[in-house]
Amino acid sequence: MIKKIDKQKLKIDIDHLLTVAKKGPSKWELDNIIWHDRSTDPKCLIDFLTRIKSLEQQKDKSDYDRREYEILIELANDLDEEDCLELLSDNDEIVQQNFIESLARQSALEVLTRDRVSLETMNIMCKLNPSDFILTSKRTQDIINSVHELVIQGETLSNDVAGA
Repeated sequence: MIKKIDKQKLKIDIDHLLTVAKKGPSKWELDNIIWHDRSTDPKCLIDFLTRIKSLEQQKDKSDYDRREYEILIELANDLDEEDCLELLSDNDEIVQQNFIESLARQSALEVLTRDRVSLETMNIMCKLNPSDFILTSKRTQDIINSVHELVIQGETLSNDVAGA
């Protein structure tokens, strides 16, 4: 059996802290992590819009859901409808660009973390036509170079990175 804590022995006011704590995700997290690709990835945009609609239709929103809904509306208002329509148009050029960018990011992460592109990723790259393969490879190298430059500039970066 757990003993009840004597409030006088606590250095903090737990009840007060829980009262002032924000309920729900942060705007930064929703914008930069969860829904980051909403303006470049049609699937992410559809999921983003669907999430807003589902929150909108909820009768009794929790504090968490209410806060998320307010932030998502704010993020949706930052989107340009024409750009969204173009992204959702299934335009082959846009699909191609998004695929190449996604594949380049994936292969760059593999190179940076494992020093090589995985067999699965290379298999996908080899199915591309030669010009798309070259574009993907160049974009992969650009991403790797950007990360290496950030590491070289580590002294200035560490002032801006939490915990560094």
